Formats: sequence, structure tokens, C-alpha cells
Amino acid sequence: MFAKKSANAQACDAGTIAEASTLFRFYGTDQEPDLFSSLRACKSAANLCDWLLNYARQLGFYGARYIHVGSCWCDQSDAVSCQPLRFVTTSPRDIVDAEDWLARDPCAAHARTAFAPFAYSTRVPPRIDPLQRFWLENERMRGVAAGVVLPVQDSAHGPAYISLFGTDEPGSRALVERCAAELAFSAAHFHAKAKQLVPVADWVPRLSNRELQCLRLAAQGHTTTQSGEALGISERTVEYHLRNASDKLGAPTKLRAVVLAFAQGLASF
Repeated sequence: MFAKKSANAQACDAGTIAEASTLFRFYGTDQEPDLFSSLRACKSAANLCDWLLNYARQLGFYGARYIHVGSCWCDQSDAVSCQPLRFVTTSPRDIVDAEDWLARDPCAAHARTAFAPFAYSTRVPPRIDPLQRFWLENERMRGVAAGVVLPVQDSAHGPAYISLFGTDEPGSRALVERCAAELAFSAAHFHAKAKQLVPVADWVPRLSNRELQCLRLAAQGHTTTQSGEALGISERTVEYHLRNASDKLGAPTKLRAVVLAFAQGLASF
């Protein structure tokens, strides 16, 4: 990942970190846009994936993954809790594991509550869940020895994180120590863009525009009568749409349906 250790190891590390830190400076030209200009220019999920790969490689990693955990299933043990809300990877081999990524990746639990970037290793600890052990062993077989996780705490739509993977554990730790703030800043910008361009997972219920409108008005404190007047429909029709939305989301109450819709990113103010 970073320069290999030698007699000049410290000098190499210092040079690498200095080079990495220039990625986060706000400069650029039409021919060579800066990091955030190129991110803002992304128009599709495919563009984001290309940007993520370029970002990882400029930092010296093989590639990266973006996992939007979501907020509603963080403390549940059912199968849904293992499925990310959004998922982007620079490695096609990861797609097979997308449905249970949160159960496989040992970094996921930490990323759900962490605010600062942290380095990780794929060395298998003595006591670990068998599924996670298999994941770590598989990563090592692919040549991944270490990496860096960039958590993002999204109060509205739940946590997310970017996982950079490579080979040099000391280099990963050094990058976190020197560039933690810049890494966190870039991850937050990526997450904001991903929410615009990457669709939520197929397992997330699809709500109609009218159902979303009724939920949005309910979240703003409107009664069914007020919502009906605002939308030009009857109070009974508003209740119908709210009931349908609640059923799709598996919510026992209108309030719970509102919370779920906003937490999943299906509705916004």
C-alpha cells in the first residue's frame, strides 16, 4: 500500500503522508480538478464508484467500499439488520456478499458508533464470530492485510462508512494519525453525494409519491384534515395513503411509519 519498509522507512512514510495530505487541499484546474470538485461532478452511481477507486488508489490502497448502514436495524438481530441501505464497491467480488455485509465485516459494529477514522487489520483475533472469521480469512487470501475505515454519523438516515483496503498496517495507522480530519471530511462529502445518486437497496419498501407527501406532512405536524387541504384530497384519502405507507414499512402506527420513512431516506423535508 505505502512505500515498503527499508533503511529509509521513516523518510518514506513521511513523504507518503505528505503526498496523501495534498489530496485534501482545495485547488485544481479544468484539466486536473481537485478532490471535491471531481466528487461534485459525479452524475451517477457508476461515477461515484470510479471516484472512490481513484480516491483509494491515490491514498495507496487497492480499492474501497461504501456501506450505508441505515438507522432502523442497528440493534436488531433479524436478517434485515445484515443488509446495507446502500452499497458501493470497487471490487466486483464484493457484490455477492452485499446482502449480509454488515454481519461479515468486523468493522461494521465499530463504524456504527465511531466518529473518527480508524485503522484495521485482517489478522484473525482469538475469539470472533465464525462468519467474521471467514470474512477476515477470505480478505487475507485476496491479499488484503489492513486498511482504514472512515465512519459517517448521519442523524437523519443512519450511519455509513467507507472502508479502504490495502496491505500496509503501519501505513494505515500513520495515515489515520496524520490525516484523520481530512479523511472524515471527504467521507462525509461522499456520503452526501451517495444519498443523491445511489438508490436504496431492493429490499427497502417503495412508497408512492402521494404516500411520501402524506408522510412528509404528518412529520411536519399536519392533521389528516390539514394534509388533505394542502394536497387537494379528502381526509379519508390521506388516511388511506398513510395506512398503505405504514403497511409497506411494517409500522404499527403513523408516527412509526414517519420515523422509518425518514430514517431510510425515503422521505425528506
